[in-house]
Amino acid sequence: MARVIVGTAGHIDHGKSTLVRALTGTDPDRLPEEKKRGITIDLGYAFFGDVAAIIDVPGHEKLIRNMVAGATTIDFALLVVAADDGVMPQTTEHFQILRLLGVRRGAVALTKCDMVEPEWLDLVEDQIRTAVDGTFLEGSPIFRVDSLSGRGIPELRKDLTDILTALPPRTGRGVFRLPIDRLFVVKGRGSVVTGTILSGAVRKDARLAVLPGGFEVRVKRLESQGQEFDELQAGQRAALNLIGDTERLERGQTLSIPGALEASQRVKVAIELLPSSEALKDRQRVRFLIGTQEAIGRLQLLDRPSESRVYANVLLEEPVVSVWNDHFVLRRYSPLETLGGGRVLEPQAPRLRARELPDEIALSGALDREGTENAVAAFVEWRGRSGIRVQSLASFLGISPAALLSECENPASVRIVQVGDYLLLDSRVKELRAALQKRLEALHEKSPESGGFARAELKVNSLADLPDVVFDHVLQSLIAQGAVLQEGPLLRKPERRITLTPAQEQMNALVLAELQAGAFAPPSSTTIAENLHRPRAEIERSLVLLEKLGKSRRLGLDLFFDATAFDRAEDAVRAALQDSPELSVADASRILGSSRKYVVPFLEYLDNKGITQRVGNVRIAGRAIA
Repeated sequence: MARVIVGTAGHIDHGKSTLVRALTGTDPDRLPEEKKRGITIDLGYAFFGDVAAIIDVPGHEKLIRNMVAGATTIDFALLVVAADDGVMPQTTEHFQILRLLGVRRGAVALTKCDMVEPEWLDLVEDQIRTAVDGTFLEGSPIFRVDSLSGRGIPELRKDLTDILTALPPRTGRGVFRLPIDRLFVVKGRGSVVTGTILSGAVRKDARLAVLPGGFEVRVKRLESQGQEFDELQAGQRAALNLIGDTERLERGQTLSIPGALEASQRVKVAIELLPSSEALKDRQRVRFLIGTQEAIGRLQLLDRPSESRVYANVLLEEPVVSVWNDHFVLRRYSPLETLGGGRVLEPQAPRLRARELPDEIALSGALDREGTENAVAAFVEWRGRSGIRVQSLASFLGISPAALLSECENPASVRIVQVGDYLLLDSRVKELRAALQKRLEALHEKSPESGGFARAELKVNSLADLPDVVFDHVLQSLIAQGAVLQEGPLLRKPERRITLTPAQEQMNALVLAELQAGAFAPPSSTTIAENLHRPRAEIERSLVLLEKLGKSRRLGLDLFFDATAFDRAEDAVRAALQDSPELSVADASRILGSSRKYVVPFLEYLDNKGITQRVGNVRIAGRAIA
């Protein structure tokens, strides 16, 4: 089964379709207009035995969009040059597009050789070798053929078979992706789409997402080379008979696994300009060709508009589907001409803020390197300051979450840790630990009389944007190390305890004496303030400090008791329940020498502790002492 995609390229009327027909026996021109006019208008397809699928592209300059839609998925380029014309403008443009799309292997077919003298063929060959010097076609074989007479065709067929069978198969790594390049209806079957599987695999009956569009379809039937299959894999041409919301299907959409990819109208790219192109301009309107899709957009240049390689965001008028390292072609909006192309760096780029421009340029440089492991490290470092979701990063890279986590085990130069469903650099986790400790130290300096601080008081400033799972991971790691001490809901540094000034200590002693004098019917903060002739706010601060120091007990918001009197009251209730099976509020008031105002909330506190249990209007021994 063919797992190599061969694509033709070359100037109009140089015999691409005729050559494909001579090699395969299949006429790739299927449209009536193509047969009538004798030129290729849309993509044509043929199979080179079980060795390869051939995509025949149009050669006219006005049909570059269709040419790119076919060339974007090829593994091997067959550049076609007519002997009577030699290298022509579209020959050069097609060749440059192949290079920009990342094609790295190919050969040259010199066609119509029966129309010229042998000496002329030598001159044209020299012209071709000069044109491809320093490119991926340098040193590639040039086959002299004539498709009409059959001259050289058997030799080309044999040599191509040897070359193509020796090529390494396309890796199936990544989630299933198929850009739709044809769409039609088969009577009795329904909607059929075709395309080349870029990565992953697809099975019969699978549910697939359609992007852009955001709807799902189901695979009713799978075919390749006219045969039905249960599964097809990366590198194969596929025809999918789909059912579902098929009236919304369009050429240019991508089929993938539901939830695996996202479409975006903001894509960060590295652009390589053609030597003939002028420098790009900020906000310049362009045509962005990726996969089988074309979208109109404007450039947001990040740096160096005068250089041949430029980093930019492409702000699109409609969403496109891409992943990191996808290749694209950039064309002028009008007049139509190819400006350059390049690689996708970030398929879902955030909005650009001027103050973040240096960081965005640095990120672009980090992503503009080969190797998935380098991309993982760059994304986590620059987009994962607060953590980056595993699913989001997997979507950026076009791989499964499991494959991503496997990449994280062997990073390029940094250690990546997983916290819940987030990824962070290990060095960033250390920075967050230091930031949390610094925040806790600042709180201690500001409020030395405090015995600790709530979690919400720590999760502020640079820590505020952290997902809860990441913040709690950092906090718990500090607690486990002994760097932070947790006492109930409060957190403090182990070496930090409540520090009081002499004035605070004196005030605490006076307030505590008031509580002790009240026994189990202590005065309120208002009464204490009147007795001591001090502001109520100062008394309330002292009451809170006494509680933190363990010298007072608190019920509700505003009932404070001397700690010794409170503990004795608890002991008295325990003893009473040993002498009698039931205890009423009146009984407790008599035993404690207090009133319902204090006794009722006290008994509710004992209920919560399990010392007592309310049954009707009385208390019995609770689970803690039963």
